[in-house]
Amino acid sequence: MRKKSIVVLLFISIVGILAYLGYSIVAKTNQKKVIAKQLQLIPEFELLTLHGELFTNKNLRPNLNTVFIYFNSECDFCQHEAKDISNTIERFKNTQFIFVSVEPIEVIQNFAEQYNLNNQSNITFLHDNLDIFHNRFGATSIPYILIYNKNQELIKKHKGQLNAKGILNAINQ
Repeated sequence: MRKKSIVVLLFISIVGILAYLGYSIVAKTNQKKVIAKQLQLIPEFELLTLHGELFTNKNLRPNLNTVFIYFNSECDFCQHEAKDISNTIERFKNTQFIFVSVEPIEVIQNFAEQYNLNNQSNITFLHDNLDIFHNRFGATSIPYILIYNKNQELIKKHKGQLNAKGILNAINQ
């Protein structure tokens, strides 16, 4: 009798675990679909500039391509990307870059200065102190790049490093 109870309990536990895993997979898939739909146009957001001022999608310059780069200053891929963009910045006259990081403002400032991106009129660095970008834009890796056309429509979503040539190719398609 006791053996039968253990088998039944084990069976119920396994079924419960499988049901939970199934639910988790379905919920995660649904969440990804919602985020993918949200990303078709630049979603509304509120982040902070390096001066502590609020920056929203209303601050984006109209009629320009927009490239969001979610980065970390210690990421080698992010460093290569920043250097490549800095070296070819003249090719991005019709593009605004929005660099976003959860790191402290001082670290972000140092990164911007190190790659000579801090004084470019078409580059904005933002501090994501509430992890909004990760949740709203579905950033699951660093670097994470979203490229929008002049109409704020998504043309490319990329996880991992994408050099300046790759960004230009996406914009010019």
